Amino acid sequence: MITRLKDQLSGDKTVTVAWCGMRDAQLVGLIARQRFSAVLLDSQHGFHTESSFLECIPQIVMAGKTPMARIPVGRWDLCERLLDFGALAVVAPMINCADDARAFVAAAKYPPIGSRSHGPRHAASLYGLTPSEYLQMANENTLAIAQIETVEAYNNLDEILAIDGIDGVLMGPSDFSISVTGRIVPDNYGPDTVDMVRLIAEKTRAAGKIAAAFTSSAEHSNLVHSMGYRLISITMDGSMVSAGAAKAFENIDF
Repeated sequence: MITRLKDQLSGDKTVTVAWCGMRDAQLVGLIARQRFSAVLLDSQHGFHTESSFLECIPQIVMAGKTPMARIPVGRWDLCERLLDFGALAVVAPMINCADDARAFVAAAKYPPIGSRSHGPRHAASLYGLTPSEYLQMANENTLAIAQIETVEAYNNLDEILAIDGIDGVLMGPSDFSISVTGRIVPDNYGPDTVDMVRLIAEKTRAAGKIAAAFTSSAEHSNLVHSMGYRLISITMDGSMVSAGAAKAFENIDF
């Protein structure tokens, strides 16, 4: 159902996300059938292409989970295509100001909120809807999530949250740490940024919007959850494969 992600987040529920950069549709389908609520396909630092998005999104939908996607910086054309492919949420990196947020909304939302081009047939069929039904529901149920990962974005957070059509923000802890400290090696959720990260969640929730965060450890997942983040990426596909391979050797004696 197109309302899937909104339903999962209702009543202050938490949505757990698997972050996937590998392009293999069988792997994505296998991950989608695990405990995760949603699967995010990454084309910024991950390796997804238009072809792999088109192959992988149906795998996630068939598993009864929410397909999400991250675009490269400023790829508003790809944002529109991924929504047409059936993504229910798009994450846009490096949203640093209100103008960036407006450009994102223009691609992610149909008029009158944005200027997303008409082409709903494939996404509608994926969710068992007619094109007209999809169009009437899309702006409310396909989410535009702005990634906050610089000091500039932090300083402009109130303006970004005020943009109609921005449904939430996602904390990008590595680039945020680099931006705050000036050190090239990030300290995700470390002492230099943790209070700022907490304030981002508080402001986002106060604005009635979704507070999302990227993490890659149980410690950080639990930390951001305690701060009020409710859409949380808890691990990556490569980490899952590596951990599974290591576990296979735990009791091998040769």
